[in-house]
Amino acid sequence: MKNTYFIIAYDVSEKNRLQRLQRLISNQFLQLQYSVYYGSMTPKRMDTFITSIQKIIHPNEDDLRIYEVEPLENSFVIGKRDDEIMLFSDIGEITL
Repeated sequence: MKNTYFIIAYDVSEKNRLQRLQRLISNQFLQLQYSVYYGSMTPKRMDTFITSIQKIIHPNEDDLRIYEVEPLENSFVIGKRDDEIMLFSDIGEITL
């Protein structure tokens, strides 16, 4: 099954939930900004991943969004850039 690319962004109000969520997401996705992650997985794996997320967040207090996106090689940066960020994909290295 083909991988799909995703951006995950969240705002979690409670410290323990935030730390658990950060650990879960950072094990699978690349951190782009403080609470924004990018990565890819199969749709079936994403369904399982969402179930794991739902066990952590509080639906009335936290906000988590998952966006299906194109691969990052089709994106660009406007504004301040960090030359330390390097991404690796099937087509090679990408500097953001």
